[in-house]
Amino acid sequence: MAYLLDSFAWLEYFAKNPAYHSVIDDVGVDAYTVSTSFTEVIRSLKRKRIESELIERLVDFMSRRSTILAVDKGHAISAGYLSDKTGLHFADALIYAFADKDRPVVTGDPHFKGLEFVQFIP
Repeated sequence: MAYLLDSFAWLEYFAKNPAYHSVIDDVGVDAYTVSTSFTEVIRSLKRKRIESELIERLVDFMSRRSTILAVDKGHAISAGYLSDKTGLHFADALIYAFADKDRPVVTGDPHFKGLEFVQFIP
């Protein structure tokens, strides 16, 4: 199984939420992360006053545990249309532009609730 992990999923994982550990730690899961998720994760951790050294280790773990997807022109354009259609914020639309039936977004972010190609974990 393949999953697209958004920043919400990673932050819940780092907060030791067992529902996210069961997905991310599963060796049978092919995990993907859109590169823009690093920005959101770092921003959130810095706001929580997490030390930069620990943040670097967590970002390294994200890089080792998942395949990092770079935003290209096609996905950026798709995200613009998706943002308009779904009301998703810029960063969420960029992530959602990579989702499909074979690689749904795993998240608990309420902005994604009810959308196709999303596995919602509260």
